[in-house]
Amino acid sequence: MLVTNLQTFLAFTAGCAVAVFLLEMLLIAIDCQPDGSNYIQLLHNMISPFFVIFLIIYVLVAISTLFSNYLKKSQREAFLMLPSTNLEKFLSAVIYVTVVWTMAGFLAFAAGDTLRMAVRALAFGNEWVSVIPDVVKGFIPNIILYDSPHSLTFEAMNLFWGYSFILWIHSLYTLGGTFFRRYAFVATSLVLFFFMMVLSWVINYFNASIFVANWDGNAYDSGKVGVLAYILAVLLPLLSIFNYWASFHIFKHFELITNKWTNYDILKR
Repeated sequence: MLVTNLQTFLAFTAGCAVAVFLLEMLLIAIDCQPDGSNYIQLLHNMISPFFVIFLIIYVLVAISTLFSNYLKKSQREAFLMLPSTNLEKFLSAVIYVTVVWTMAGFLAFAAGDTLRMAVRALAFGNEWVSVIPDVVKGFIPNIILYDSPHSLTFEAMNLFWGYSFILWIHSLYTLGGTFFRRYAFVATSLVLFFFMMVLSWVINYFNASIFVANWDGNAYDSGKVGVLAYILAVLLPLLSIFNYWASFHIFKHFELITNKWTNYDILKR
């Protein structure tokens, strides 16, 4: 898959690197003081959070374009006739968009950020400061350990629920990328938005809670796990398994000529 899509892959990665460079330069030009006094503060407080969100969206777009390179009959025929099992083809596509494209996105970000450092240092005399450490830190969970058993339970459930939610998001966009032929990212994001709206309604209507944090002034003291957190901790992994199963089921029934908008004709099944 990498060899087949190498030209598109390299072009998109290079384009992302240029986009990162231009976006950083634009954001800095908008808010940076003429003397550069707030340059470092700007990098930490605005640039790094922006690109954490940027990379998350990038990964979700990549996952939702799971089979976008096989829309034409000739492309799909060549892919489906490869001497491998359906499971091998499906897993290769999932790993390709999840692992390879994610690594490429981070490398593109690193290249664009390095180019920004060089230009700002040589042309404007700013310090060589990278936002890569801040962005990496944004993806690392903040683990707080306490002696209290309740706090340990809170942190364990918080991590488990968080990773279960990430797994469900990945499975949802995998299903969207397999089912939809066009606008998979938009359609799947609407489903996610609807789910979050329903979850918010449930929390407000039943006065439920997922996690309740207790604060001592400005310092975090302890936390309590809500009933909804336990429900979602069971429900999200089950939904993820279903999404992966449904994605593979749809892939097994891929046809050379498909519906204009979907890869799966529900009425025929």
